[in-house]
Order: sequence, then C-alpha cells, then structure tokens
Amino acid sequence: MGKIVKSRLIAVHKDKVLVLKKIGSPLRYTLPGGVKKRKETESETLIREVGEEIKLKLKEEHFDFYLSHIRKGKFETVIKNYYLVALEPKPIKVKEKHKFEEALWLEWKEALPFMDKMDRMAVRSYYKSLGRKVKKEKSNGNKIPPRLAM
Repeated sequence: MGKIVKSRLIAVHKDKVLVLKKIGSPLRYTLPGGVKKRKETESETLIREVGEEIKLKLKEEHFDFYLSHIRKGKFETVIKNYYLVALEPKPIKVKEKHKFEEALWLEWKEALPFMDKMDRMAVRSYYKSLGRKVKKEKSNGNKIPPRLAM
C-alpha cells in the first residue's frame, strides 16, 4: 500500500479564503499546495509548492500547522496536512497557468461547494471553530450551558 503526503495552505482574511480556480469545467477550486518529495518536511513541501503555483513567498514563521486529514483507500493512503496563515487579500498571480486560471479571494461559504471533500472539511472546520471561540468569549465562564443544566 502506498502513501501520499500532501501539504495545503488555508490562507484567510476575515470571511475570505484564498483558492485556486482550476482550468476547465466543471468549476473547481483547490487550496494551494501539493505532494511531498522524499527528503522534504511537510512545511518545506508547502513552501515549495505554494511558490511553484502562485507568486507568494512563504517562510515557516508565516504559517501554523492546523490539522491533518487521513483517507485510507484499498491501494493507497492520502494524508493532507493543512497549514493556516492570515494574509491581506491582495491579488496574487498564478505561475502554473496550465493548471489554474486564477487565484481568488472568495467568501468561504461560496467556495466550499466547488472544493474537494478534504479541503472543504478543513476550511469549514476553521471557520466553524471561529464561531465557537466568539461564543465562548461572550459567555460568562461561571454559567453552566443550558444543555448541561439538570
């Protein structure tokens, strides 16, 4: 059984996420990133792949590990490592024009239906966790949430 390790960048600004629009139809978006080479670390993969796909230079101190998603199939296991960075939503040029039409800053809910399942899960997880953090900050820490009160 083979193993494929990928690194993906979740670049965010408020409710927007950076996506790459794939060439062709149907409409499909992906997150920047790609497949790990043998002697690379996952973060080195991210830096290299993002630099090859779009005009964005990353350094390890720019991003943080967010989550990993593992999909086991009959013949191979795919591990996607997601990294998070907050950026200003400036226009970003695509380098790999044979793969991608353009890099876009879209509202995350608008992009989700056109992403693959793993990328969709990672982006949704990030934005849903933001909602939980805001609710926790607003609530009084001494109160028992209603669903736990007996």
